[in-house]
Formats: sequence, structure tokens, C-alpha cells
Amino acid sequence: MKKNINQILDNPYNIKIYWLPCLIAFSFLLRLLAAYFVRDVQIEHEWAVLLNNLIKYKSFSYYTFNNQLIPSALVPPLYSFFLYLVKVITSFEETSLLYSIIFIQIILSTFAIYLFYQINQTFFSDRLSLINSIIFSIIPLNVYVCGQISSANLQIFFSLLFLKFLLLIIKKQTNSNLLIFSIVSGLLCLIRGEFVLIFLIIIFFIFLSKKIKLINLMKIVIVTFLVISPYLIRNYVHFNQIFLVKSLGYNLWKGNNELSLVEGYENLDRIEFANLQYQIINIEKNKYYEINRDNIFLEEAVNNLEKNSSRYLKLFLKKFFSYYFIDMNSSYPNYYNFFHIFPIILLSVLSFPGLYVLFKINKFEHKCFGLYLFSNLIIFSIFFILPRYKLTILPIQLILAAYFVIYIFKKFNKT
Repeated sequence: MKKNINQILDNPYNIKIYWLPCLIAFSFLLRLLAAYFVRDVQIEHEWAVLLNNLIKYKSFSYYTFNNQLIPSALVPPLYSFFLYLVKVITSFEETSLLYSIIFIQIILSTFAIYLFYQINQTFFSDRLSLINSIIFSIIPLNVYVCGQISSANLQIFFSLLFLKFLLLIIKKQTNSNLLIFSIVSGLLCLIRGEFVLIFLIIIFFIFLSKKIKLINLMKIVIVTFLVISPYLIRNYVHFNQIFLVKSLGYNLWKGNNELSLVEGYENLDRIEFANLQYQIINIEKNKYYEINRDNIFLEEAVNNLEKNSSRYLKLFLKKFFSYYFIDMNSSYPNYYNFFHIFPIILLSVLSFPGLYVLFKINKFEHKCFGLYLFSNLIIFSIFFILPRYKLTILPIQLILAAYFVIYIFKKFNKT
């Protein structure tokens, strides 16, 4: 007799031979097709400036004063250097360079589907892991972002690598697992400065739970530090200070000023910010410009929080729940497209009771994933929430939603 579809899906061997390669191929073709129709048509905004200065002057710089480039500390450097690396390797110009970058991002996004499948295997059967990976593959936000010039592409790829090797070092602390986990952690710090806090929270939670030896904790910290140290040294040479990025003040102010909504607010031309703009205009134009500028924003943000703490506490909670569920007041184009908001809302709603199921099972891996989720939610909600940030927590929400669906099915089967 021929095997039916359920028999094939229940067989891990057949899943790996037939269904998983089909999913990878489908994911790749879907992203190619999406990027053909919906993609950035040029490298612009800060990425264009940073890349141009890297190409022409071999300088990671954003501002220029009196025809002198000012070393930048405004954004984490990895995505800019990724763009530069593609340029150096290919020697392409403009359109061809853009296509090459998008094509590499499509490959990384496709591989991320396989990483997500492997993560799911820790919690579910091969069949359920495949189903969850299919859903992750076709979520429009995960498809759409491949065609955008944005660090979100590298962030989701390395975030899944981080989660995969987090599970591995909990089970088996081999030197190879520790090394890869540490390198990935360092790279994530160079993509998003906020990840430093998430990384420290996770590894010290593992250590305090006695799931990792002190010597292995030290290995992780040392290797991660070595990965980010060239950039720290670069900043010390230029600014006589040790730091990763200098955008804390600006990001805090953007998310916590009198006109801020969930997505923040940054138009300094408004009359409400006349005094702030005056201070910024009068900053001395030297290599410390970005640092001094960020300090002004930081002071203003702290003053806002102190003067009207109740407003910003309410705004924090609004950002938190908008991040977990959906932003009801988003200003981004096409945000309210049915194909975007329907899967986002469905997964968010299903995943919320999934938290109860996750902690009811009470496995250490679940606690780590829960901590990772809430660390992202809390840290980013202190600042502001852009639509693409949702992609970072979607893998966890998918796993939570799957747990809840399984829980409901088991309840119905019992009755």
C-alpha cells in the first residue's frame, strides 16, 4: 500500500529527505520572487553615507565638517562593513551591488529557516518542526525584509544562530559550541548595541542556575570581548573612551519626548524642540560632535522622564504590548495590509497563553527562551518600537503558539 501523507510526515527520515529540502527550495524561490517585486531600489539614508565613506576614504564616518570626515560612533558597525565587504568582493557599482546584497540576504534568510527548524527539533517532533518552519518561512515580514537595506537581515540570522547554540551549550559545553556561541554573540553586539544587555542577562542566568561552569563562562566572555574589541580599540583611539556606540541618548529621547508614540518621534523642526535644536546647532564641530550630541539628547530624555514619569510609564507599557501584539497607531506605509497584520495578530494572540504552557512544562531551555523574549520586550520598549523589530521575537512567539495549539488539541482529545 502507498504511504499516506501523515505516515510520511511522521517519519523523520522522510521529512529530512523529502520535505525539508522542498521547504528550503520553496523559501529561496519565494524570497527571490518577493524581492523582484518589492525591494529597495537604492542604498540610502545612513547606510549610503557610511558605505560611500568606507569606499572612498576607508573611514567609518557619517558627518563631515570643514571637508574633514568625523569618525562615527552613531550606529553599530557590522551591517555597514557587510555592505562594504560585498562591494570589495564584487567590485560592482550601484544597481549590481544592490542586487548582490539582496541576493546574499535572501540566502541568509533561507538558511535561517533551516536554523529555525533545528531549534524546533529541541521542543517538538520533526513533523511539528517542519510545520512551524513553513509558517515562519511564509510570514510576509520575514519574506519582505530580505529586499530591504537594513541590519534586520543580519540580526534575525545571527539571532537564530544565537538561540541554536544557546540550546547546545546548555546540553553540551564543548569548545566548538562555546566558541561559535561566543562569536555569534559578539557579532550580534556589533549589529545591535542593545544586545549587549540581552547577552549578559542570558549568560549570567545560565551561570546562576548552575548550568554552566565558571571556566566556560569566562571563555564565552573573553571570546565575545575579543570579537568586539577591534571596534572598542578603534573608538578609544579616536575618542579616548571605551564604548560600542554613542546613540543611547538619541534613542532614549526619540522614544521618550512629548510627541513620542510607539514608533518614537524625531523631527527637531517642531517648535516644542526649539531649545534642543539650538543646543545641537551650537555643538562644536569636531570629532566629539556625535558624543556631545548624544549627551544632549540623553540629558533631555532624562529630564522628560523625571518631569512626567507617569506619561512615559504608560507609553512604555503601550510600546511593550505593541511590540508583543501590534501597533494600532503605526505610521509606516502598508503596515495595515491584511497579509501583514493577520499572521502577526494570530501568532501574538496564540503565543500569549503559550507562555503559561511553556512555564508549566518547566524545562530550563524554556526559561531561557522566556527570558530572551522578555529581555527583548523590556529593553526595546524603553526606547521605541519599529515594525521590523517584530521579526526578532517572532521565532519565540511561533514556538509559544505551537505549544498552546498542542495543549488545546490534547485537551480536546481527552474529552
